[in-house]
Amino acid sequence: MTAGRPPLPRLRVQGLACGYGRGRPDVLTGVELDVEAGSILALLGPNGSGKTTLLRTLARLLPPRAGSITVDGEDAWKRGRAWSHRRVAIALQDEPQGSRLTIDEVVRLGRAAHRGWWLPMTDEDGAVVERVLERTRLAPIRDRTVDALSAGEWQRVVLAQAMAQEPRVLLLDEPTAHLDWHYQFEILELVDHLARDEGLAVVLSLHDLNQASTWADRIALLAEGALLCVGSPEEVLTADLLARAYRCPVLVDRHPLTGAPMVLPPPRSRRGAEETRKP
Repeated sequence: MTAGRPPLPRLRVQGLACGYGRGRPDVLTGVELDVEAGSILALLGPNGSGKTTLLRTLARLLPPRAGSITVDGEDAWKRGRAWSHRRVAIALQDEPQGSRLTIDEVVRLGRAAHRGWWLPMTDEDGAVVERVLERTRLAPIRDRTVDALSAGEWQRVVLAQAMAQEPRVLLLDEPTAHLDWHYQFEILELVDHLARDEGLAVVLSLHDLNQASTWADRIALLAEGALLCVGSPEEVLTADLLARAYRCPVLVDRHPLTGAPMVLPPPRSRRGAEETRKP
């Protein structure tokens, strides 16, 4: 490395366009993102803005229409799939749907990125699985079948399976969806610790603007088929930008303890509410 030159970001996206199928318009164009090791980037935007499409493209589940994706300076689409799976892990919103696999078995599937589907587990594989189960606090219930888990427990299993790949980039699609307050906090706190301790570049999609303000180092706001803004929570979570993205008025205040942006709905119109109640 040249003296004085800053290190490359763990994940870099340049001029990315992504979408589905030939003859269909791009979902997103011109996406430029840098995600440093040990940091969290939150993807925000209305339904249909392209958050999941972007995550799937970053994970090599969708080929890019244009642009490049690099991990530690290497082009992910110029390397083999196995190379990419050892560096980039994605946790989607899939549900167990009656599976009788145990937590331990599901997490072990994450090692396929390193040993293939047919080779037996090595001592190194077993050590990684043990460490991940302990880190995600799943070790005490490792023998439970996943069809008996709560939504919050299942999210931890999905996260543990992704971590068993020992990735450098972790992609999460709405990891707090359908979870109560306790499990939302638990998952985001765990992701935050994993990012810092493991040196991960984390990209996650969220609908809760205040979760993004609290847990993300940077935010990318998607709307209108493009990246409207990327920056710190203070730079992105402004009333003007959010109103443009979501097409509704919002209020932006400050958290009383941290000073971070806090997004609030505008007050309800009392006149409108009274008219609604009229027979």
